[in-house]
Amino acid sequence: MLEKLQKIDGHTLKLIACLSMLIDHIAAGVILHVVRAGIYPQAVSFETLNTIYQWMRYIGRSAFPIFSFLLVEGFFYTKSRLRYATSLLIFAFISEIPYDVLFHSETELLNINVFEVIAANKDLYSEQSNVYFTLLFGLLTIWGIDRCARFLREKQLSFYLNLIPLVALTSASCYVSVLMNSDYDYHGILLIVIFYLLRNYSYLNLLGGYIWISSFSIEYASFPGFLLMALYNHKRGKNIGNFKYLFYFFYPLHMIILFIFRCLVYG
Repeated sequence: MLEKLQKIDGHTLKLIACLSMLIDHIAAGVILHVVRAGIYPQAVSFETLNTIYQWMRYIGRSAFPIFSFLLVEGFFYTKSRLRYATSLLIFAFISEIPYDVLFHSETELLNINVFEVIAANKDLYSEQSNVYFTLLFGLLTIWGIDRCARFLREKQLSFYLNLIPLVALTSASCYVSVLMNSDYDYHGILLIVIFYLLRNYSYLNLLGGYIWISSFSIEYASFPGFLLMALYNHKRGKNIGNFKYLFYFFYPLHMIILFIFRCLVYG
């Protein structure tokens, strides 16, 4: 019965995830810093603003699970996994400064001179990294697991030997993500691995993913995103060619715009 309702393609899911992320980042990158600076509109009470902030963060929780889910789908459908990984790496570096200045600055919050902001907070920026690194580590993990599993099948070796690369590669990626403090760190890596391992078991992959991610902070609020993933029709959507990179650019670009908005409106 649920199959009849599966009308959401991959592009639609990406758009929903981008909107969810934008709402979340308005709260975390603008409202939070404005409140901390004590310059929020006096016509709005702190309690009301806090309620708005919390709900925006709840809405934003669906973004990462959807992106992780689509990463696994993309892993199986992409023509070049190397190009896929390279794109994630490139945009991870492109996104790092926008990510740092928007979310992890403690001083010069409303200074539009980004060089002065970086200089004032440079010691903080080495302590975390953006979500593209988590997605990249997740992709490399399932790629390694997939290659090892294929090798074992070709050599007709025991299925249980898959556990060795599975545990080793996942553990290594989790360790690196924690070391770099990438957004969602090992929680994100394990979510991607769960989606990969259970991909052929419809809805069980979503159930397993939700049980895991909901144990982390307020990620239980990502439930609407998992409902939308259950309505995925396993189609990419219209072929948009190189315009697909607009989805990659959205992450750093929207953070730059929010940073400029925060500085011009409240600075």
